[in-house]
This record gives sequence, C-alpha cells and structure tokens, in this order.
Amino acid sequence: MNKAELKQRIIQRVDNDYAIEFLKSLVRLPSAFGEATLAQELVLEKLHNCGFIVDKFNPDFSSITDLDDFCPLPEGLKLSAGAYNLVGKKHSTKGTARSLMLFSHIDTEARRDDKELIGLIDGDKFYGLGAADAKSGIAMMLLASQYVLAEIELDGDLTLMSVLGKAGGSAGTLTAIARGYQADASIYIHPAETGHSFHELKCYSMGVIDFKLTVPGKKGHPIDELDESEENAAIKGAKLINGLVKWNKERQARLVFEDGDFKGQPKTKLNIGKAYGGIYAGGDPTSFMVECRLYFAHKETIDSVLSDLKAMIDDLFSDDVFIHDNPITIDKLYLRASPGFIEEDHDLIKNIINNIDQVKGKQDYIY
Repeated sequence: MNKAELKQRIIQRVDNDYAIEFLKSLVRLPSAFGEATLAQELVLEKLHNCGFIVDKFNPDFSSITDLDDFCPLPEGLKLSAGAYNLVGKKHSTKGTARSLMLFSHIDTEARRDDKELIGLIDGDKFYGLGAADAKSGIAMMLLASQYVLAEIELDGDLTLMSVLGKAGGSAGTLTAIARGYQADASIYIHPAETGHSFHELKCYSMGVIDFKLTVPGKKGHPIDELDESEENAAIKGAKLINGLVKWNKERQARLVFEDGDFKGQPKTKLNIGKAYGGIYAGGDPTSFMVECRLYFAHKETIDSVLSDLKAMIDDLFSDDVFIHDNPITIDKLYLRASPGFIEEDHDLIKNIINNIDQVKGKQDYIY
C-alpha cells in the first residue's frame, strides 16, 4: 500500500459527527485555569485507549524558575491540586523516522455562566468555552492519532501533551519540557487568535515580556507651599512615558518583517498599559510606576531588550543627578516568553501544507 492509499484509508476513518460530540464533551467538562481540570479525565481515557504510555503530573516550578521563559503565577493565584498535565508517549519499534510532538492546552478562562459549557453549533461555527482556546486542538491531536494508529505502526516516536497553558505556560509546557519530554519537531495545535482559525500557519512567534518601571522621587518641605526642593516622581514619570513612546517608534522603524504576509510591518510593539503614583493632589509623589508589555523580534532575547530599555532610560535621564543617584528600576512581571521561528519553506511546514491540501483541497494560508 502506497502513501496515497494509506492516507485515503485514514481519511475514510474520520467521523465528523463523533469529532463534534467529542469536542462537546471536552467543553462540557470544566477546566478553568487554576481549578481542577476535569476535562483531562476524558483526555486520559482517550490516551489509554490509543495505547499511549501516560504520565500524569502536577506543575512543578522548582526546576524552571531560572529559565528565561519562566512565568510566575499572577499574584494571589494558586493552582488546585486537581489541576494537572498529561503526556502520552507512543514509542516506535522501528525507529526509522524522526520523532514528533503535538501539544495544546486544556485549561480555559473562568466561566461566567454554565451555558458556556453547553457547546452549540450554528452553521459551520462551534461555540463553547475553550473550544477555540484550545480544546479543539486537544480534540484534533487525539482523534488524528486514533485514526492513524488504527491503520499503521509508527516509524518514529509520537508524543501528545495536554497541558496547562494559561498565564504563560510555565505550569504546563515548560514543566513538561523540564521533565524531559522533547522531539525532533513539535507542533502547537491552537487556532490563530487573529480570527483566521487553522488557516494560519504560525512560523513566527513574537517574544513577550511584561515589566514594571518604578521612578523614584523625594518630598519637599511639608508645609511650605512655595518650596521647590522636591523631586517629583510623576513629572519624571511623564518624561519616561514620552521616552518610551519614542523608543517604541524607533524600534518599529528598525525591526520589520522582511517577507511573508506581514512584510514591511513592525515585528515589535510596546504597550503602555498602566501608569500610577502619588497619594493625593497636594502631595509630592515619591514613586511613579509604569507597567508595560513589550512584544519583541526573533533574534532578540528578554535580556537583550531589557538591556536596550535600560540604555534608553540612562540616556534619557543622563543630566538628572537625582536619577543618577536613585536609578529607575526595571522589574519583570509574570508574562514572559522568548520568540520562536521556523522557515516558511522548512520540510515540516511543507509536509503540513501537503497533508491539509490532500484532505481539504488547496487552501490559502497565512504565514
């Protein structure tokens, strides 16, 4: 049996109605981030039924806190003991092909209404909490594996990961990788959050870092209305914000996509999300905070962009003696991730496109 015949036999096994019902079942089993991941019980059953060796484990941050991509949990958030990860491993007895990892996240945003767990279909749209983010990815990798394994013995090892992915992924993906799971190639099966669904093949993932800048200040005389000995943190903060805006524009002019569907567009963006300081209108603010999120480019690192940021701040306040003696501090917040990149003409991308086209017909892709 040649490859074309084999693919056709696998395609014939696909049961669309069953796939929809399986996704409905995943949606109806709640798995909000931080809470017990009840939907994992269905994943666990499917992995066992497909003959995977299964590893079930809770997040362990102790071995990953020093990694660049480690995201600490948001302040005040704790994970339930019932929130866990699943990794299924299917070993090949042949070992003649490279290994593959498929993964997605099982956890969702918190539900506002139990109706969000019903799972409704309207035309060709499926509605339900976590359906696109990202239980459809979980369903796809499980069912695809089921249909393929029913027809052939794998030439290389296959790993499936259903993990905790909200709040940066440290509780799931990073923990699993630190646990030793790896492959020659891995695919994150998650609908594009641009609204393009699975028509978008993401060959490029921007890096991201949330950070807080703290500008110091000093009080002046407490009861002398005409005293000007204070170092007003808010005024210095305003200068800093203007500097950040200029810094972002300079970066966006310099760092642009050189090819692909986003050619000419910036591959970096600074979002200034929060600015605050002081206690009351008549007081001298002794601190002013600015919280930002920076998306940054391939070949940059978290350390390099923060070093670039510090250099900009040092230059901006080069004539400020007070800031020289009391520097503005830069603190990482919880979200952080390094950029990822794979060439559009890589064999992995070509194989994905070829297989999708054979099933769905020729598609228009966004890279």
